[in-house]
Amino acid sequence: MKLTRSLAVLNIALFWFSLVVVVGAAESPSGLWAGTAKVEITPAAQDAVNLAGQPLRLRDSLYARVLVLKDAKTSIAIVSADLILFASPKVIAEAKAKWGVDHVLLCATHTHAAMAPRGLLIKPPTAPDWTRNPNGPATTVNWLKLSEDPWYAATETKILAAIGQAMQSRFPARLVAGKGSYDSAYMAHNRRDVRPDRVLPLWENPTRRPTQPVDPTVGVLRVEDLSGKPRAFAVHYACHPVALMGAGVVSRDYPGAMVDHLEQQLGADCMAIFLQGASGDLDPYDLSSLRGENRFNIVKQAGVSLAKAALQLAAGLKARTADAQPVLQVKESLLTIPHRHGPQSTEVGLLTVVIQRDLALVAIPGEPFIQHQLDLTAKSRVPNAFILGLAYHGKGTPFTVYIPTVQAVKEGGYGAAECSFLAADAGERMVNESLAHISDLLHGANVAK
Repeated sequence: MKLTRSLAVLNIALFWFSLVVVVGAAESPSGLWAGTAKVEITPAAQDAVNLAGQPLRLRDSLYARVLVLKDAKTSIAIVSADLILFASPKVIAEAKAKWGVDHVLLCATHTHAAMAPRGLLIKPPTAPDWTRNPNGPATTVNWLKLSEDPWYAATETKILAAIGQAMQSRFPARLVAGKGSYDSAYMAHNRRDVRPDRVLPLWENPTRRPTQPVDPTVGVLRVEDLSGKPRAFAVHYACHPVALMGAGVVSRDYPGAMVDHLEQQLGADCMAIFLQGASGDLDPYDLSSLRGENRFNIVKQAGVSLAKAALQLAAGLKARTADAQPVLQVKESLLTIPHRHGPQSTEVGLLTVVIQRDLALVAIPGEPFIQHQLDLTAKSRVPNAFILGLAYHGKGTPFTVYIPTVQAVKEGGYGAAECSFLAADAGERMVNESLAHISDLLHGANVAK
């Protein structure tokens, strides 16, 4: 009797297991599956502090949003967190081990009005010591010990669970990507005022005088189910979310207003996500001129403006059945880049995703200057190629601070001579490596996992 009962229980278990496998492996004519999840990561009031350790009042709820993409061979989880920075070797390692995802990409919207974990409450050091190496001695921040901060540890746990939720809720999907012009009254301008003898910081630009370089484009990635219903809507744009920096609040800044408007327009079943671009030298037009509640209104208008531009662009895009397999290709590499001063070097991990041979996402763990985005776009063999700044995939240093151009280093100024420590040509090397990734993937080179 015990044996019979045990066999019956085993048969039932196998039945439900096979059912889950069949559901999870439902055919997708496009060869692509997608899953989404969103989790709140707002700190408790007593834990809300900025990088200087000053207390903040809670204005917005913070979230981490997860988009999982998978084809027959490869999967990637793209996380966008409403934080100034999020890099967790723990989340990446455990997501791979627990949920079976091949690649994990942790991105931050880079809002400067988000809170900071206690382990980051330090005075920024001067170059070349600003390096983050989880595999060696920590010069400033030991990223592996940030989990000792209760809020940070809780955030890691929540994001890990959200990755699992997205992996387990996959559906057959179609994907379309595109880019278009975005002429905005709110952003962005180049904050480097280059003069013959020096470079001054142009933190704001209330008169909207033209500055260069900028990238007046918005990128869109729309994921829909096979009925054509939008299920995820990602927007790529480059601009520092700093309008609420110093306002004494926890806020998502313009990326939060953007995703809120998108989800209102697209419905509760569609998750919106913001992907920060190469924003190292770009700011919104208005900063110190913003006062009182008007400050929050202008930020909201900026986000809604960006959302409307993305929706208008997406309205002209049509999803197509993938005509090339594999649909999803990913390549990773490590660059050893010397420091600008001294004998040290830093390993910088790059990750490139090519989707349907139509879209390339280039993940860089730092704040590239916008010229790098322009160079990538001009030279890429994929029509839609976007740099994701502040993006960490688990290899190399989690953060390289600013990544200027060779020309900017010659000129000097904030972000080039200050708060930047890698060799002057580091950004160019990263772009060239990423372009090589794209070429290799288009030619079917082996994907590194």
